Amino acid sequence: MDITGRAILRTARLVLRPVEPQDATPVIAGVGQLQVSRFLAVVPHPYGPEDFAKFLAIAHPGKHWAITDPDGVAGIISLDPTYGFWIAPDRQGRGYLTEAALAVLAMHFADPQADAVHSGYFVDNAVSARVHENLALPKRTSRTLTAARSASRVRTRGSD
Repeated sequence: MDITGRAILRTARLVLRPVEPQDATPVIAGVGQLQVSRFLAVVPHPYGPEDFAKFLAIAHPGKHWAITDPDGVAGIISLDPTYGFWIAPDRQGRGYLTEAALAVLAMHFADPQADAVHSGYFVDNAVSARVHENLALPKRTSRTLTAARSASRVRTRGSD
């Protein structure tokens, strides 16, 4: 799918835009919190500047967006190839993830050739469960949608 016109998405309260180098501080602060990173399958804890640099190198416009509100970066949402997101704890409960997800999914499915979207969440991640429920996503449409493990077992640097 061509990314023309997909790099910046606007909703009633949010701007979803490409991730930029100046987003390092809020992204590290947000995803660096264990209550966020423990629910992300591929994010190490602690999360630092070198981790952000690696993410920035693969955060392609039209596939990864910084979720921004008037106060700055609130989280990240991606569709590459799976659909995933995180939101800073101080921004949770405002409906931002549902709002951002609706924008990303509407953009994606505006293309009649769009592939299916796969997503999942850890069984003990109430925030993601609520977003999936708000979007009316089925709990299980394929094996890739099934929660892989409980997030109570956190992977830290140097552990496998």
